[in-house]
Amino acid sequence: MTKNEILTFAKVHAMSGSELEQYAERGETDRSHLSREVVRQLHLPEGWACDIEYRSEFGGDAPVNVRLSPLAYPAVTVCLFSSSADVPFWRLCLPFDEGESVAWIYCSETFDPERIFYTLQRVATLVSAGFTTAERLAAALRQTGAAV
Repeated sequence: MTKNEILTFAKVHAMSGSELEQYAERGETDRSHLSREVVRQLHLPEGWACDIEYRSEFGGDAPVNVRLSPLAYPAVTVCLFSSSADVPFWRLCLPFDEGESVAWIYCSETFDPERIFYTLQRVATLVSAGFTTAERLAAALRQTGAAV
């Protein structure tokens, strides 16, 4: 991908983890463009907020690192990570036990906003049903087979 080429869903969808890293390593502006394009493609459940990592404030372990949470329950945070050179999968996880544990709720070799929305919608349904702490939500996701 050239420096002036416009980033699109098709390009992000086709990029390998190594290519995503190379793009993000071009600088803060390009990493921001990459993250914003991913977020632009996401369809969040109603009443959800999104926070994008710009530098390495969330740990910086993937070129795209986004935190998603229901506005009414900000303690419930789902993390979206892009693939990288080290981990070739896009993934969603729910940290719990003060970040000591995670429930993995999505994993795919490609960026698939529709499946991510479906996964987030499942989480939103459980939150609406009263599973409003990360610990209770992780347990409910595991009991329903929606997390490992």
